[in-house]
Amino acid sequence: MMGWSALLQADLRALSRSWVVRLWLLLLLLSFFVVPIGMLVAKRPAPIPASTILTAYLALFLNVWITVIIVLSAGSVSLEAEVVADGILCRACTRTQYILAKLAARALVLGGVYCLLASAAGYGVWRYAPRDVTWMTMLTGISIVGMALLMVVSLGVTMSVIFNNTIVSVIGLLLLWYVAGAVFAFMGAEYMSPASLTRNLPDILRDNSAPRVVSCSATETSLLVTFSKEIKPEAAEKIDNYTVESPKGTRHTPKTAVYDKAVGTVVLSGFTFKPGKTVTITAQGVTDEAGNSISPAADSATSNKIAAGPESRSGEQVKAEQGKGREESVTVSDSPTPSVSRSSTPHDKQDREPARVVRVSATRTSASVTYSKNMDAAWAEKLKNYTVESPLGTTRTPRTAAYNASARSVLLSGLTFKATDPVKVTVKNVTNPNARIIHSRHNTATFREVQTWKYFAGFGAPMLFFAALAAVWFSRRDL
Repeated sequence: MMGWSALLQADLRALSRSWVVRLWLLLLLLSFFVVPIGMLVAKRPAPIPASTILTAYLALFLNVWITVIIVLSAGSVSLEAEVVADGILCRACTRTQYILAKLAARALVLGGVYCLLASAAGYGVWRYAPRDVTWMTMLTGISIVGMALLMVVSLGVTMSVIFNNTIVSVIGLLLLWYVAGAVFAFMGAEYMSPASLTRNLPDILRDNSAPRVVSCSATETSLLVTFSKEIKPEAAEKIDNYTVESPKGTRHTPKTAVYDKAVGTVVLSGFTFKPGKTVTITAQGVTDEAGNSISPAADSATSNKIAAGPESRSGEQVKAEQGKGREESVTVSDSPTPSVSRSSTPHDKQDREPARVVRVSATRTSASVTYSKNMDAAWAEKLKNYTVESPLGTTRTPRTAAYNASARSVLLSGLTFKATDPVKVTVKNVTNPNARIIHSRHNTATFREVQTWKYFAGFGAPMLFFAALAAVWFSRRDL
C-alpha cells in the first residue's frame, strides 16, 4: 500500500508540472468566460435557459477537451517504459501498484478539474439563468459526462499498456472516440456516442415534469390556486389563462391575478361567489421555466364549499353549523364512489393502501401501465380513465385498453409515438376489486427510451473492465 501511495504522489506531482496540464488549465479558465459566463451576461431578447448553457459547457469536455484527456491518458505508461522497468525489476514496486497509481492519478486530476468547473457552471446557471433544471437533473447530467470522461481515461491507460507507443495510442484513441457513433451503433448502444450524448444532454438536464394544479381554496371574493412547481410569472398572472366556475356551468371572470413565486400560488380576486357552493378552476396556457405546459391530467381543481361571511349568515345558520356532526360523504362525478367511515376499522392493512402506478413502458404504437396490485377490469379498461401525453403536454388518445390480471397491467393501443419523445400516462378513477381508487399522488409515470441508469451502466462497466484489463495485461507483458 505504501508503494502505491508513493507512486500516486509522484505521478500527481508530475502531472502538476506538466506543460500540457498547465496550458489546459489556462484554456479552461479563459473558455469559462465565454461559456457559461458570456452566455449568462449576453444581452438577448430572451434569456438563455439554464439547460442550454450547461449543455454547451459540458459539450466542450466531450468534444474539445477530450483531446487533452486522451493525450494525458494514452501516454501515461508508454512515456515511462524505460524508467518503470528498472523500478519494477529492482522490486521497488509491483506492476499492479504502478498501473493502479497511473489510473488513480489521472482520475483524480482530470476528474477533479472537471467536477470543480462543471459544479461552478451548474451553480452559475442555477443562480442566474431561467431555471428549467433541478439540482437532481444537473447532478445527473454532470455525473454522466464525468463517467464518460473516466471511461476514456481508463481506455487511454489500457491502450498505453497494450501498444507501448504514445503516438499510436493517442492517435488510435482519438480515431476511436470521434468515430464512436458507428462503434456504439454496432454494439446497439448508439446513445453512448459523443454526438448522441451531446444531443440528449438538454433532455437529461431539463426538468421535464409538467406543472400541475395541486389545490384551490375559495372565499366569497377570491380564489387561491396552488401549483406543484415554479411557473412563469407572466403566464401565471394572465387572467385569460383561468376558467372559473361556481356552480358548475356558471363562469366567473377574475379582475386580478397575483403570483407568489416563493410559495407557488396565484390569488385570483374580484369575484362574487355564493356561500355554500364549490368553485372549480381550470388552468390553460400556464407553463414552467422549462416550457412544459400544464398537465392536461391535472389542470383543474375544485375548492371546498365557500363559507358564508358574518354579514351573510343568520343566527340560526351559525347554530346549525356549530351543531353539525362529523360524518362526511365523498362523491366523485362519473367515478366509483368510495365509502368513508371514521368509525370503521379495516381488517387488512393491505386493503387500506390504494394501488399505485408502478411503471409505464411504451413502443411506437402502444403504452403499458403496470399497477402495484390487481385492479377492477371494468374500470381499468375504460379509456376515459387514462390521459396519455407524448411529448409532455400533447395528449394522445388510445383506441383500446386491455387489462391483464396476471401481470396487473393495462395495454393501451392505437397510439403513435416518436422514438425520442417521452410518454407519460396519468390514471384516474381506476379502482381495485375493493372499490378503492388509485392513489392520487402515485397515479402517473413517464417512460423514456433512454433511461439515465443506462448511461451510468454503459460508461461505468467499460471503465472498470478497461482498468482491470490494463492491470492484467501490464502484469503479463515483457518489460
